[in-house]
Amino acid sequence: MKRAWLVVMIAACKRDGAPPVSLLQDATIVVGSDAAIAVARDAAPVAAIAPTAIELAIGLHAACAVMSDHTVRCWGANDRGQLGNGTQQDSATPVQPNLRGVQHLALGDDHACVLLDDASVACWGNIGFGPKPGPTLVPTGVVGVHDMARVFAVGGASCATAKDGPLVCWGDVDARGHRLQTGAHHAPTPVPGVAHVAALRDRAALLDDGSVVTWLDDGAPVKTEIAGATELATIPNAACALDGTGDAHCVGPAAPCQAPAPPPAPTKPLIKSGPHNRGHGPHRVGRYAPPPAPPPAKPSDVLPFGTKLAHLDFDLGTCAVSAGKQLVCLDDACKLARPWPAMVNVVEAMSTCVRLANGTVRCGVKGNAAAPVVDGIARATSLAGNFTRGCAIVDGGGVACWDGAGAATSIIRP
Repeated sequence: MKRAWLVVMIAACKRDGAPPVSLLQDATIVVGSDAAIAVARDAAPVAAIAPTAIELAIGLHAACAVMSDHTVRCWGANDRGQLGNGTQQDSATPVQPNLRGVQHLALGDDHACVLLDDASVACWGNIGFGPKPGPTLVPTGVVGVHDMARVFAVGGASCATAKDGPLVCWGDVDARGHRLQTGAHHAPTPVPGVAHVAALRDRAALLDDGSVVTWLDDGAPVKTEIAGATELATIPNAACALDGTGDAHCVGPAAPCQAPAPPPAPTKPLIKSGPHNRGHGPHRVGRYAPPPAPPPAKPSDVLPFGTKLAHLDFDLGTCAVSAGKQLVCLDDACKLARPWPAMVNVVEAMSTCVRLANGTVRCGVKGNAAAPVVDGIARATSLAGNFTRGCAIVDGGGVACWDGAGAATSIIRP
């Protein structure tokens, strides 16, 4: 009986000219079922759905996007391996680094790092984190960095915060993991005293508990008195945070609207380490007492915007998006400046550009109230940018980019 069943199956396959269906193709196929075989043979192929952009990041000379299939596309300059495709040839059209399972993306000046779905981190470009100097042309796992929750990139350094808290940094950092600007080449190094980082900027970090840590000139992190922060922005020698009530506070030597700090008190010498020995040898004096540990940096009073805030945007000056969705700024005297008339119904601000509720994008320049609409943007849904270039994810998952306030060019079509 079994032999007869097999003969029938073989004859049917020969008659129809179709190969037998693999039992691994669909677990619902029943062995020996003519109906199942006919369905599998006659089913039309399913068209592949093109991935769409879900996250953007921009460096100094290149940009990348995370796609809906958790791969990455990059375009722009590639002289330092910024595109991650194994070459150093620039590309105006997106190229795809050999990556899968990308959960988050961060771009520094000339490098990129990604957090993968196994909680590891891979980087490429001008980022030193191993024994071999020079640019890394393809995505390369950062050895020893695993079980991470977030990844960050600032300048020539990258960092990641572990699921259990500690912050680890590599690249342009010192032996304690503090960021430098000297082209250092350090392997991943823990940053003492900094953990559970939610956002990282040049010289400041926002922690999960809403506190803010800043770095002094000697690289030592100091916890500020800011509490309940939800967002972090920095300017040279100052860090500013938005708290849960919609107010902004700043700390640091150049914090706006803050009186200059008094000069530090001079240190006093310790008791002499030995007898005075008048006339019988050198006057032996002990070392000077080390300065005391710095107290928590005290934030400025609430910045006088005169309204509750929804978002900080210090790339346009001391500016913020109000809870009423208008861009508001302080002048050099910390007085409320005349509002930008075009910056209304703002739902997102990124560098020098804003996205309005109707999906249009406007870009401005500090000191100039004009903020022209960027042509060529069809309903932007998110922004990324720096002082010279901006990109937007548009409705449907495409990407368009522009220089300054010029017209946008489609980079990834939806």
